[in-house]
Amino acid sequence: MFLTVIILKKSRGLLNKIGIIDVMEYEVNSEFSYDFENVNKTIIGSGRLYYVYRDKIPYVSVEVNLLDCSEHFIDSIIIGDNLFIGNYYEGGYIINLTDYQVKKIRVDGYFGYFVVNKEFVYILGCEKILALNKDGIIVWESDYLAVDGIVCNEIEGNSMKVSCEMDPPGGWVDKKINLLNGKEVP
Repeated sequence: MFLTVIILKKSRGLLNKIGIIDVMEYEVNSEFSYDFENVNKTIIGSGRLYYVYRDKIPYVSVEVNLLDCSEHFIDSIIIGDNLFIGNYYEGGYIINLTDYQVKKIRVDGYFGYFVVNKEFVYILGCEKILALNKDGIIVWESDYLAVDGIVCNEIEGNSMKVSCEMDPPGGWVDKKINLLNGKEVP
């Protein structure tokens, strides 16, 4: 079994494909016709649709809010039985793909993007980093590291090297974070 997520965006009542995230290499053939009305639906908001496919057949749809200026601060990934969705100012959502339960993850400032390493998903936000296990449980939350964005440069062993914007625009400072506890390494 393999899964694929297709992100769709509503525009004037129509659906326009804006991106595909492949968990395994798999191309969605546009010649196939699917009944999207009979999939398991989870509605959190309105405007941005995620379809999850199992063996080339859509079986889950998740709709979240489409926010202005959020084209660059959205991300999604499947880890185990969970679909992780990050959505700009709304933070993160974890949707269990077996029982369709939704868990909301609060992110200070705004959601940036996900980084996956081993059994963990890291949410890099505006000000902090959150570490979640594959079940979506928060393992740790860092102290405040930035005022307007964190970028992962490298993961090496048990540490993550990041750039943190401290004085926008352009006031980036490099820091090193311990991946076991989220503390800054001197």
